[in-house]
Amino acid sequence: MISRDRNYSTEAIVIDRRAYGEADRILIVFTPNYGRLDVIAKGASKAKSRSGPYLDLCSWVNLELATGRDLEVVRSATPVRAFPSFHDDLQRFCHASYLVELVKVITHAEEPHKAVFELLSRSLVLLDEGVDAWMVTRHFEMALLNELGYRPQLFRCVGCDDEITAQVNAYSAMLGGLLCPACRDLDPQAIPLSVNAQKYLRLLQREGLTAVARLKPTLTERAEIQQALETYARFVADRDLRSLRALHELNLDVST
Repeated sequence: MISRDRNYSTEAIVIDRRAYGEADRILIVFTPNYGRLDVIAKGASKAKSRSGPYLDLCSWVNLELATGRDLEVVRSATPVRAFPSFHDDLQRFCHASYLVELVKVITHAEEPHKAVFELLSRSLVLLDEGVDAWMVTRHFEMALLNELGYRPQLFRCVGCDDEITAQVNAYSAMLGGLLCPACRDLDPQAIPLSVNAQKYLRLLQREGLTAVARLKPTLTERAEIQQALETYARFVADRDLRSLRALHELNLDVST
């Protein structure tokens, strides 16, 4: 745990929130220097609250905090960057909700991850600016997993360690990478991936969002890529994700 002054300020992104009593809110925020924090915003639900309007899910704010016995107390909140499209575009808001939920369930409390904060804030900006939400989400999943030590093995078989060749191979969330045909039975739940889907994932892992922006995977390939990354993210999180379920139930699947 990082020591903090009695009163301190930090940038933060709201990754979860819930009502507490009649007027307060308990928030989970992600910060660059302190990691994931639980805070309470007293009176934030009141109509005249100065901080309340800036503490919606996915908000990027600067917080003035006071160290409390159980929860940090929000003294004030001011916006760093507004995301107007999240209020008007349900699809983009649902994508953003998925990104922040992934951070909430995969990171640990009060462990700083500046790179994760930068990845999350940058990805929210890209979503708000109208960049292909499917592509931003896939990049975020891959980069987050890489950064937190769950880098998928895409070049050698996780069963026999032989080099993966250009053929249909299977992705195993349980084993964290590709299985060659000879090792396919090691995980009956492994997902078959076409050659092009494997190439997309490899390029995404090696070179990032800019590199894959020029690619045009088919709908079938997008579905393969999406299923592999979503399944792995759920496996690492060890739970279903409410935001992802909402995307699917609302027919706002991330392949659209």
